[in-house]
Amino acid sequence: MEWGKVAWAQVIIGYFITLTNFGFLWSGVRKISSQRESRKFYSRTFIAGWTVQWLLSVLAIAVILVSTETINYFTPFRPYAFYGGIMVIAGILFPVWFFSGLERMRELALTQICIRTFTIPLIFIFVTQPNHGPRVIAANAIPMLIGGIISIFWIKKNNLVIWRRPRIYEIKAEFKESGAIFLSRIFIILYTTLTPTIIGVMTNATAVGQYVLADKVRNAAQSLLASISQAIFPRLSYLFKHDRKSALHLIKYSGTVLLFISICISIFLFIFSDKIALIMGGNGFDTAASILRWLSPLPSVIMISNILGVQIMLPNAMDKTFNKILACAGMLSLISITPSIYYYGVQGAAFTTLTVEIFVSSSMAILLFQCRKEILCTQTG
Repeated sequence: MEWGKVAWAQVIIGYFITLTNFGFLWSGVRKISSQRESRKFYSRTFIAGWTVQWLLSVLAIAVILVSTETINYFTPFRPYAFYGGIMVIAGILFPVWFFSGLERMRELALTQICIRTFTIPLIFIFVTQPNHGPRVIAANAIPMLIGGIISIFWIKKNNLVIWRRPRIYEIKAEFKESGAIFLSRIFIILYTTLTPTIIGVMTNATAVGQYVLADKVRNAAQSLLASISQAIFPRLSYLFKHDRKSALHLIKYSGTVLLFISICISIFLFIFSDKIALIMGGNGFDTAASILRWLSPLPSVIMISNILGVQIMLPNAMDKTFNKILACAGMLSLISITPSIYYYGVQGAAFTTLTVEIFVSSSMAILLFQCRKEILCTQTG
C-alpha cells in the first residue's frame, strides 16, 4: 500500500528533522526571547545554534543515504531519500526557533501559510498515480526549501543578525544547553512518533497507513492550538524572567481559552470519527475510524501537558523535572506498546498513546502542585 510507505517515510524523515532541530525549538526560543533587547547577544546565540544544526544535518543526510543504500529493510524507501534530505535542509534554512524567540510571529505565520498553500496544489498536479508516493514528499519538500531560502534573505535584508564566524566554545555551549532539552524530544519520540515505526515492524504498511491517517487528522485538528501555544511560549519565557505577575495572568487567560477549544475539538473528533475517516481515506479505512476515537481525547490531554510543561516548567528552568517525566513516559510506552500491538493491533497502539499522555499530564500537575509556592513567588534568573 503506497500510502503506508508515504506515511512511514514521513515518520522516518521526521526523526531526522527532530535531530537537526535539536532542542532549539524550546531552549533556543527561551534564550533568544530573554536576550532580544540585545542584538549582539541574540545574534551570537542564533549563529552558534544554527551552526550546530548544520553539523547535525550532515550526520542526518549521511545516515539517510547510507541506510537506504545498504540496509535491505530501508531499500524500498530509496526513492524518498533525496527529498527527505531536502526536507532536512529546508527545516534548517527556515529557523522557526529564531523567529519565535524574537516574537516575529507575523513573518513566521505568513511564511508557513505560503508553504502549505503551495504544497496542496503540487500534490494534486504531480501525484496522479498510486506509485507516485515520492512525489508527495517532494511536494512538501520543495515549498519548504523555497520558504527557507526566502526567510534567510529576509533576515539579511532586515539586518536582524550580526553575521560573524562562531567560536568553538560558543558552539559547544549551545550544543550542551540545547542537548539537555533535546533529551525531552527523544523521550517524546519514544511515546509518540515511534509508534508508527513499531506498528510497521510488527505488522505491515497498511496498518501504518491506518494509524497515521487517524493521527494526522488528530494533529491537523489541534495544529491551530499548537501554533497559538508556540506563539505564547517566547512571551512567557520573557515574562517569567522580567514580570512574573503578568506571566501568571497570561497563563491563566490563555490556558482557559486553549483548554476549552481543545475539549471541543476532542468531542468533535469522537462524534464524527467515522465520517472523517471516510472523507479522508475513503472505503477501507474503518480501522482508522476506531483509532481516531481512541486518539480523540489527545488534543485536550496534550493541551494540559503543554500548559503545565512547556508554558510553565520550561520558562521556570525546570528542565530536569520536565525530562524525568518524559523519560518515565518513554519507558512506559516502550514497555507497553509491543504487547498492546501484539494482542490488540493498531487500536492497542492508540490506547497506549492515550494512556501515556494521561500519565504525562497527571505527573506534571502533581509536581507543579507540590512546588506551587516557588512558581508563584520566586523570580527566576
